[in-house]
Amino acid sequence: MQNVSRFIVGIIAVPLIFSVIVYLPLIFFVSLMAVIVFLALFEYFPLVLPASKLLPIHYKVCYALAGVGITLAVFFRGVPGGLGVLFVGLLALMGIIMGGMETYEQALQRVGALFLGYVYIALSLSLLLPAVQIAGNGRGLVLWLILVIWGGDTGAFYLGTFFGKHKVYPKVSPGKSVEGVIGGVLAAMFVGIVAGNFIATGFTVSEKIILPIFLLLLGQFGDFTESMLKRGAGVKDSSRLLKGHGGVLDRVDSFLFTIPFFLFYLAVR
Repeated sequence: MQNVSRFIVGIIAVPLIFSVIVYLPLIFFVSLMAVIVFLALFEYFPLVLPASKLLPIHYKVCYALAGVGITLAVFFRGVPGGLGVLFVGLLALMGIIMGGMETYEQALQRVGALFLGYVYIALSLSLLLPAVQIAGNGRGLVLWLILVIWGGDTGAFYLGTFFGKHKVYPKVSPGKSVEGVIGGVLAAMFVGIVAGNFIATGFTVSEKIILPIFLLLLGQFGDFTESMLKRGAGVKDSSRLLKGHGGVLDRVDSFLFTIPFFLFYLAVR
């Protein structure tokens, strides 16, 4: 049943995201990113502050909306604009939380945890916007990146499910195996080469082979990082929004380190 649910969500999400990236005006992609950032931060809030389940929902809504502000700032004013909003968010968090906590140690811990969400999720995902606006082949580059990560994650999931025996880090993510990671690397390389022959990326053959390896490994690291957060909160999924897939944060965790690396690589290559 879980695999059926995963398949249904996949056949709906893949054409939608493909259409938004390739065919629709840029504002649709920006809107999609804003929705993803909002939902991911909304799920992240109770992971780092388990006691927040007792708080009114508008606390989580306001926190997530501030993250959307980072996304919009990156789109309209570039990365410096996003960093400016990020700094304002830090000041706001410090003012609000430190004024209401009994101890400054407790306040600083909560400020750090919530601010991490803005960097780790909002800013990282928002860096897709400068990438998609690269003249000539920005949309192709973003589409290629997404296909490589999805292909690698799919390969890691199925090869790990059927052949996984040697665990990578069982204390954090018991389901992840060495065999799964190897399968993910091979699948990412395969998708990188095949997709690179149909999508205008400007990459050389060697880049289409080597770059997916780094992207897949960073994606796995992102997966482990989110698993650590969920383990600390005592939950299996960030939410149950997507049947068979968990929450939005569960679906984008593989991108949270790959997107900054990918944009950096495009800037220095």
